[in-house]
Amino acid sequence: MTKRSWMARLVTAAAVGAVTTTVLAGCSSGDQAAPAQSGDAEMRTVNVAVLPTSNMAAVYLGEAEGFFADEGLDLNMTTVGGGAEMIAGLQAGSFDFIVAGYVPLFAAAANGLPLAIIAANDVGGGTPDEEWQALLVGADSTAKTATDLEGAKIGVNALKGVAEATIRASLRQQDVDDTTVQFVEIPFSEVPAALANGTVDAAFGSEPFITGTLADGGRVIDTPSYNLGANFPNGAWATSVDITENEADLVDRFTRAITASIEFAAENDDAVRAILPTYTALTPELAEQIRLPIFRSALDRAQLDTLADLLVEFEVVAKAPDLDQLIQG
Repeated sequence: MTKRSWMARLVTAAAVGAVTTTVLAGCSSGDQAAPAQSGDAEMRTVNVAVLPTSNMAAVYLGEAEGFFADEGLDLNMTTVGGGAEMIAGLQAGSFDFIVAGYVPLFAAAANGLPLAIIAANDVGGGTPDEEWQALLVGADSTAKTATDLEGAKIGVNALKGVAEATIRASLRQQDVDDTTVQFVEIPFSEVPAALANGTVDAAFGSEPFITGTLADGGRVIDTPSYNLGANFPNGAWATSVDITENEADLVDRFTRAITASIEFAAENDDAVRAILPTYTALTPELAEQIRLPIFRSALDRAQLDTLADLLVEFEVVAKAPDLDQLIQG
């Protein structure tokens, strides 16, 4: 496949995804779902915020496989733009459950918002080859290893985010002076083009843009999350403390259902690849080629402590949250 065809398809996919996100986000769960029909009197509708990304596959599979219905839950899923929007909706009562990255969750909790993490959703790779988020260089780059990135301009999807923190920590591990690196904001969808035209020396990419970059002759030059630990934490399911205190049975039912969903996704790669095109902009062909997220429901407290320390060290968050209070899974 040529560079032009990969780039064109990736740009088209990103554009379709943006439109899809906008349209779906307009169907806000703030407009409360209709009550269950009389034939489903025991069903409880729950409002859930999700992203149009591959690591959301578990919840969609769980719905399709009936794990939520088995617990008497009917999901009303709303696609939003990011973790901050999810947390705002959770606090406003628009969402009952959200799945977000640890940075927005930790930042919100550190600022006093009453959140509760109930289960992990996905983690980094258990080996470098499994990493579905990695630091990339383009086909024309002369850099061979992370040690060649001193003084480099590196693209990340968000400044002062988890990508920047993990990249800096990884560079320090490899005796690279991370203070010489300049970080610039490059959305995931623009990574292949930015590497191809030399806008940045390296960029943090996620799928399907890793696969696209590799097809264009680019290379993975570092796997920051893996360097901090195999299966390093990435995203988690959360709810409000109000819901955990006043609707403990609902939280238990949802936790059982999402745990079953995540375990199913972890054991059924073919099912994950098949469902991706139904809610993302991926074509079935691209869904067959990408590196899949690593689904895992168990929360690794030691790694979460490491992550919290890194986020404080690199000033992503002003202070670490009280993880004893935040983690209830």
